[in-house]
Amino acid sequence: MKAKKILLFLLAAALMASCEREDMTSPVALFSAQTPPIYKFKVNLDASGSFPTEDVDWLEYRWDINGDHLGWETDWSGNPIVTIEFPFAISGYIGLQVRNSDGRITELYQGFITDLNYEIFRPHTNLEIGFSVITYRFYHPGHLWAWMWSCENIQLPDSDGWYNYTAAADRFAYGSLMPWSVADTLEKNYHLPSKADWQEMINYCGGATLAGFNLQVEAEHGLQLTLPGIVTEGLLREQNSAGYYWTGDEVDEESAWALKISADSDEAKFVILDKSSLASVRLMNILNYR
Repeated sequence: MKAKKILLFLLAAALMASCEREDMTSPVALFSAQTPPIYKFKVNLDASGSFPTEDVDWLEYRWDINGDHLGWETDWSGNPIVTIEFPFAISGYIGLQVRNSDGRITELYQGFITDLNYEIFRPHTNLEIGFSVITYRFYHPGHLWAWMWSCENIQLPDSDGWYNYTAAADRFAYGSLMPWSVADTLEKNYHLPSKADWQEMINYCGGATLAGFNLQVEAEHGLQLTLPGIVTEGLLREQNSAGYYWTGDEVDEESAWALKISADSDEAKFVILDKSSLASVRLMNILNYR
């Protein structure tokens, strides 16, 4: 009886060793989001940390973006990075399959959480036409940081000094286009974002290659930047194809930096505009609570 138990034990050990050797020929699947995912924002999922278990091998990848286990939203590809619009308002799972040259597949599902801590309110301002503010709250050891951005393009009363659209719907969507000298002196408690402030927002929105898209996403938790165009030499140009937003940073006496977003690109970038150009305005403020 004892010999029989020993024989069964040795057989089980041999089977386990065989399975382990078999499993070791399958690739290892690993992936992460390159930036914290936010609902409806584009994010890059990166599986380049996955690796084969044999020296001479190659890998392919495919993704179950909505995590429903019913199908794969992408075809097999040799590119380990995929750009997606994050589909979960609160949390969910995304799946990855990694396949090696022998056709062996490793599957991994990973959970993600959208962490959005914000509120929208209408502050008291010294502008005749007010605006709403979206406040993002970030907790750090010992203090609370409140990042306050106007969540509407700033609109001003009619004047020969800036440009207002004729249609009411356009005024509501686009606000006013104004020269830098007006934009820089609008409100005592809120100011033009500097290039550094805009860069922080770009980083929050997935980096320069994706922020142009994410800044336009029609979601309550986003800035929802619009594409009003720009007025130069007295003419409105690029309406519905580009948006130009002043920064508080001057280049010289004649020009200043602006953020540019486009309808046909996911990119956000900085450009230099003549201060006499009429461009869009978002205001912001930062509060630190100890």
